[in-house]
Amino acid sequence: MNLLHLSSEKGLRGGEHQLVLLARQARPDMSEWYGIPPGSELYNALPADAARLPVRCRGLFDLASVARIRGLFSAEKIDLIHTHSNRAHKTAVAAKLGGRQRLVVSRRNAFKCRGGFAYRAVDQFITVSKAGYQALREGGVAGDRIEIIHDAVDEAALAAARPERLGLGDEVQIVLCVAAFTAEKDHATLLRAWETVQKTTPTAQLVLAGDGPQLALMRRQAEGLARVTFLGWRDDVASLIKGADIVTLASREEGLGSSLCTAQWAGRPVAATTAGGIGEAVSDRQTGLLSPPGDSEALAQNLATLCRDPAMRRDFGEAATRRARGLFSLETFNARHVDLYRRLLDS
Repeated sequence: MNLLHLSSEKGLRGGEHQLVLLARQARPDMSEWYGIPPGSELYNALPADAARLPVRCRGLFDLASVARIRGLFSAEKIDLIHTHSNRAHKTAVAAKLGGRQRLVVSRRNAFKCRGGFAYRAVDQFITVSKAGYQALREGGVAGDRIEIIHDAVDEAALAAARPERLGLGDEVQIVLCVAAFTAEKDHATLLRAWETVQKTTPTAQLVLAGDGPQLALMRRQAEGLARVTFLGWRDDVASLIKGADIVTLASREEGLGSSLCTAQWAGRPVAATTAGGIGEAVSDRQTGLLSPPGDSEALAQNLATLCRDPAMRRDFGEAATRRARGLFSLETFNARHVDLYRRLLDS
C-alpha cells in the first residue's frame, strides 16, 4: 500500500500533533509520504526517516502543488491520499481528478459543512467525535462514509514529562488552559469566569498556554484580574498538564479537545463546556464538570468547586485515567487508521 499524507498547516496545534503521532507508528507493509509546507514546524516535527514532499497545498487552484503531487502519483504509484487540513483536502481533490487514488479526509472540527463537489469526491471521512459525525451527516454525507476515530495521547511523552508548576507552591491550585487564542476557544468567557473565581478562591492561579490572533485582545481583557499568567506558545504541554491541578477549556466549538484527552489520561480533572465533542472527552460529574458554552457563571462555579475540593479532584482524576486509557490509546488509534485504509482499498 502506497499512501500520501497531505497537510497545509505550518504550526503544531492539536491536529498536527495527531499527524506526527500517526507518522511515528510502525506500518511495515505500507510506504508513506508526507506532503507538508517546507520549513514549517510540522515539516520539522515529523520523524527523521519520514519521506517528505515539500508542498504548500493552498487549495483547488494551487497548480504547483497539484503538479508535484501528480508527479508522485506516477513515480510511486500512490494508492491512497489522506488529507489532514481543509486546504489540503481541496488540493487533493484537484490532484486526483481522473485518477484512481482513493481519498480519506480527516475533519477534526464539528463546524457545519457545506457539502458540494469537494465533499462528494471523498471516499471516507475521519472525524474525532459524534459531534463531528453529526455535522457531516447534516451536510449531506452518508453515514457509511464517516468513521469516528478519537485522538490519541502521546503516552511515552506524558510518562517522561516532569510536572511543571512554574515555581508555584503546592498550596496553589493551578488551573491550566492549553488552547490557541482564536474565537471558537472563547477565552473571553474563561476570563469573565475567572473574575468571579478570584473573589472566592484566593489560592487559585489561571495559566494560559497558547498563541493566536486574539492573544493581545485577551491580554487587555485580563488587565486588572489577579493571578492570571500568559505563557505564550509552549512545547512542554505534557509537563504543564502534569503540574496542573485542573485543566479547563471554554470553547464554543470543539471537535474533541486534544488537551482535554491528555489531561484526562494524566489524571487531571477538567472544567469545560459541553461544546462539540467535549462531552466525549470528559464524562460530566465523573471525570470533570461541564457547563453550557458562553455561560461564564456556570463555568466559574465549576472551577471554584474543583479548586476548593481536593477529594473531588482526586476521585475525578482517578476515574479520568481509567476512562482515557480505554478511549485514547495510541495502539488503538494506529490500528483503526490501518484498518480503514485496508478496507477502503479492498472495497
